[in-house]
Amino acid sequence: MFKNNIQMVVYIIIFIILICLFIYFGKIDYKNEIPDNIKFSTEYNLVGTDNVFKYVNAADVNMIASGKKGIVLFGNPSSKWVNSYASIVNDVAKEVGIKEIFYYDFFSDRDENNGTYETIVNSLGNYITYTDISAADLYAPTLLVVANDLILYFDSETSFITGTTSPKDYWNEFNTGLKKNTLKEVFTKYMNGSR
Repeated sequence: MFKNNIQMVVYIIIFIILICLFIYFGKIDYKNEIPDNIKFSTEYNLVGTDNVFKYVNAADVNMIASGKKGIVLFGNPSSKWVNSYASIVNDVAKEVGIKEIFYYDFFSDRDENNGTYETIVNSLGNYITYTDISAADLYAPTLLVVANDLILYFDSETSFITGTTSPKDYWNEFNTGLKKNTLKEVFTKYMNGSR
């Protein structure tokens, strides 16, 4: 089979090297962490890469819903309304000087109806929409602003648009201007400690 012992030793060494390389490359973590701002702008094309959004989970949002200072945008890429709303929120946040707004994609937690999601809903009970069968849920997009253990702002205005109105039609110059003025006032209050 082998012409001589040296050839057999070379083949064995090459075989061992190949196995070591296979193991080495198999253990490398090839996950490239995409920064939150890039990920967000990929999911929401109306928001540029220079945005203030940071992805968080239900536990982080629960702390804010319970009174810790923070701003949370509740959304999901499947909602066509979140894209336009997030763009408005981002523009005003950058103008006012807010460096970070938490983004929580709550759809899977809502579908699972897990305990943390239920705690968030219960914490926001006075602001949450209830269905005709008394079921309380969050809807996208919703913006929550909390400072000094107070909810300064809870906005789910475009979560329940009826008819065939599109985000582009709804967020005309007039409605966008009104929303930007409201957000500027709320964000300024938030930055000043809600005085």
